[in-house]
Amino acid sequence: MNFIIVVAHQKGGVGKSTIASNLAVDLAKIYDVDVLDLDMQKSLSYFNTLRNDSAKLNIKYAKSFKEVAAIINNNQKLLIIDVGGFDSDLNRAAILGADLVITPVSDSTIELVGLLAFKNIIVDIRKERPELQAHVLLNRLHFNLSTSLTDIRDFISHNSEFKLLDSIIRDRSEFKKSFERGLSVSEYAKDSKAAIEIQELIKEIQNGKDKN
Repeated sequence: MNFIIVVAHQKGGVGKSTIASNLAVDLAKIYDVDVLDLDMQKSLSYFNTLRNDSAKLNIKYAKSFKEVAAIINNNQKLLIIDVGGFDSDLNRAAILGADLVITPVSDSTIELVGLLAFKNIIVDIRKERPELQAHVLLNRLHFNLSTSLTDIRDFISHNSEFKLLDSIIRDRSEFKKSFERGLSVSEYAKDSKAAIEIQELIKEIQNGKDKN
């Protein structure tokens, strides 16, 4: 399977590494998966050190646009790329080569500011890939949603650079607890609502890939 998922946002602290780690672990049960860690904090790499030797992810690294492009061009697997919460040539190389860009955002009003900044990056990259869209994943949503969620949905609907995913990931303690143990939520609590939400996201990714 040759398919590249990039979890990207210009803003840090939106849960990219948590989403990337859960996708990588659970999709590796179905496909041959590689992971490219471009986040300076290397959260996903740390997560991997906590895993049992038999369950470790195959993580790659790159230090330049050229190295990222080479990994993408030579990829023959399901490649999941976790990028840092900043703008850089490496991150742009990853987004440019993506089959699917997932952009996690919460229902906080400040997320609109982050999306505006990320929109500028997508606009630039669309000069080379006009069809590119970032698929926005509502992530870490509180159970008592604020009216700002309506503002985010309205913003997305009026900007062709974005498409809203149907899947929603809520702010659940299982995500933090499982990550701290080097486990996906499905491994940590397979019948939890958190695990169900990740599985729904995976189904949406698979269905979207099949349509392309």
